Amino acid sequence: MKPLGNNVFRQLVSRAIRTDYLENLTGFAWLLLQPLLLLAVYAFVFTTVFKARIPDAGEIGFVPFLAVAFWPWTAFSEAVLRSSASVTSNAALLGKVAFPSELLPLSTVAATFLMHLAGYLAVLLVLQLLGTPIHWLGLLPALPLLALLCLFAGGLALLVSALQVFIRDVAQILPPLMTFWFFTTPILYGASLLPPQLAVVMQFNPMAWYVDRLRAFLLFGDFSLAPTDLVVPAATVLLFWLALRFFRRFSPHFEDFL
Repeated sequence: MKPLGNNVFRQLVSRAIRTDYLENLTGFAWLLLQPLLLLAVYAFVFTTVFKARIPDAGEIGFVPFLAVAFWPWTAFSEAVLRSSASVTSNAALLGKVAFPSELLPLSTVAATFLMHLAGYLAVLLVLQLLGTPIHWLGLLPALPLLALLCLFAGGLALLVSALQVFIRDVAQILPPLMTFWFFTTPILYGASLLPPQLAVVMQFNPMAWYVDRLRAFLLFGDFSLAPTDLVVPAATVLLFWLALRFFRRFSPHFEDFL
């Protein structure tokens, strides 16, 4: 069953990449243009209109500070949102082919991260060409970190895609929740700007840790890790394991509700 599952997973990832990006010129262009447009809007509003200064950015500047965190968030958010309907939109496939149904949301997450990784590398290259000193050695720890972020997205994808089968309102609830999560994560601002009480609460936001580590690796060349840096990776692995058990517990009942 495992070789079959691996083969199906590769086919599902390949299909998602082709249909969502490669076979659709608009979709592939939008993959790069949407984050760039949003990045340009945020940069204009915060640097030109509000003339914001981010102490955490130092001499790097606001745009690189934003870009290095914004692209991984876009991959994470899009992966979770796309995967939420992966089971309900493939109801016919579940009834025809015998394969582990958890591969549906996981393949969507994998395809989304693979495509956004290409865009992320392109953005880092553009930042370097525009004068931002990117620490390319930081890619060595950043890539495993992005893989861990992909695992985090996979855990959430398993949860929301399973819930979507039984509670169709998940499709309407999830987008505003992701928007709220975006603005409560220090992507548009630095954590040092938060009041002390909120800074304490922010420690329980795993995305804040991912954002901070990526900036440290790629912008500041800071590769130091403390024992507390093991908390989010451990929580990510635990979440994925629990989500997988949750998905497999209810997957036998999917066909009754699809």
